Amino acid sequence: MKKSMGVLIFLFLTGMILGTMQPAMLYAGEAAHNPWDPFVDPKPYPGIWLEGPLSIYYEYLYDDGGSPLICDDPSLGVVAMMYYTVRLNKEFQWKPTLYTFQGTTGTCLYDWSSQGDAIREFLGTVVVPGIFPNFKSWKLKSINKAQYHDDDFSRAFVADIEIAVVRGR
Repeated sequence: MKKSMGVLIFLFLTGMILGTMQPAMLYAGEAAHNPWDPFVDPKPYPGIWLEGPLSIYYEYLYDDGGSPLICDDPSLGVVAMMYYTVRLNKEFQWKPTLYTFQGTTGTCLYDWSSQGDAIREFLGTVVVPGIFPNFKSWKLKSINKAQYHDDDFSRAFVADIEIAVVRGR
């Protein structure tokens, strides 16, 4: 019940954040280092450019004794459930679509590679096909205004992203 209520609260707050177009105000400040930068392809790429906010909420997972689960490699931090939401605007659409997804359990907080793979899979299998059912390819072009929130119970990340999509026939 607590988990369901937590997810509902998260979805409600995410909708409010994305609805007001000012998600950065909720977070503590701009990140000095953006761990998502390695997933950006800076090379020129044709296609339709889409932009909008990406929000990730990490819900820490606990063992039966109430202690946070630690990753097999302790340097990767604690284990968390990832929830992500993205809303992309395209140049010819007035109403952007909101996409929300629950990731897999067992994500380590500082395992950026597996998190990046999960986000790219989400964008490539849910978001881009939802906008362009017959797309050929897409690339993540930028991640800007990265903001973090971190406390003893949860962590959140929000940024403005841009992707380029080459449409199919």
